[in-house]
Amino acid sequence: MNVHIDKIKKNSTPVVLFGAGDLGVLAYHALKKREVKVNFVCDSNTKKQGQLFYGNKVISPNELSLMNRDMAIFICNSQYIGTVSSFLQKMKFQSVYDLVDLLKGTDFSDLNLNQNIFSKLSIERQIALHETNYSKIKNTIDKKFDVSNVDIVITERCSLKCKNCANLMQYYHRPENSDRDLLFKSIDKLMKCIDSLYEFRILGGDPFMNKKMYEFVNKLVEYNNVHQVVIYTNASILPKGLNFECLKKNKVRLQITNYGKLSYKHDETIKLCEANNISYVTERVKKWQDIGTINYEEKSISELEDLFKNCCANNLLTFLHGKLFRCPTAAHGTNLKAIPDKPKDIVNLADDKMSIEETREKLKDFYYNKKFITACSYCKGRDYGFGEIDAAIQTKKPLTISKAN
Repeated sequence: MNVHIDKIKKNSTPVVLFGAGDLGVLAYHALKKREVKVNFVCDSNTKKQGQLFYGNKVISPNELSLMNRDMAIFICNSQYIGTVSSFLQKMKFQSVYDLVDLLKGTDFSDLNLNQNIFSKLSIERQIALHETNYSKIKNTIDKKFDVSNVDIVITERCSLKCKNCANLMQYYHRPENSDRDLLFKSIDKLMKCIDSLYEFRILGGDPFMNKKMYEFVNKLVEYNNVHQVVIYTNASILPKGLNFECLKKNKVRLQITNYGKLSYKHDETIKLCEANNISYVTERVKKWQDIGTINYEEKSISELEDLFKNCCANNLLTFLHGKLFRCPTAAHGTNLKAIPDKPKDIVNLADDKMSIEETREKLKDFYYNKKFITACSYCKGRDYGFGEIDAAIQTKKPLTISKAN
């Protein structure tokens, strides 16, 4: 990376940050520390376009496509890294860089950044996820199979009743905990098929609704090819007993989504973490993307491909009842029978008939080559250009979801 930076400085090459989010902030400061000026900032999110990002007006990809091809472009995005790379390649931009070496070689501790977002732990995680997702592009060449994240659903039960939950918890009338033995068996097979996994994400509902959450945590931290285990909670339940003790393990981190008054155990949870040296990150969330409801809509192949490509959930691999889905909407929609159960859209890791080699190849095809899934016909996707709604609006009772034909 230093060679690239030296070349950029020597030739006074214009610099573009593609992504005006958190990684863009880190990239801006990393380049500033090396006395490299950022000339343009680009983002696909229409809400960011036209806004100022450290003095630079955020432009659209269309505006970028009209510019000279001799610029140095840094991809400041993890979720859409494949889409952005394809776009830049199609537009014949020659000097395109990821952020891994640039960010890893930068000390951000002297900067006055929001510590809820840019704590040392959060920065390390953002860099690691960016590196893993970028490797997804390169791995098709070098045959490695590294995965950035897998969501493990250990319960359908939640302490809140959010009307617009993107994971469809509001539609479960008789929520259950996941079958531990089935999940353990399936995870064992998954971990034999991949080379590495950056993080397992333990989800529900709320994981603390499962009184034996600790069994899943203790299982997941034992894999040598897993970097960390992240537990997501809305901070309405204070962890106790063995569910609390497992949080102290080295690989474990607590990810707290703070919904204000609804997260009424938030401050207690923070105090508990700090008193026991438990790794945690807390994020205040006031808005969600409006993903609408689950209903079938006729779409063309190109429309389905565009929807999948621009969806920020298309790489949120989700484990539910021994099956691996491409996203939580597909997982829970299928489980609720609102989306048809199509074998081509899942990898059934509980299937004993497939060998490890066969399963690995199916997983690689599932991970690298999917252009859309059946669930895309029932969902409008999670595009950052969509409207926002107030987060965590509560409903008094479970909602009814339409069943697929």
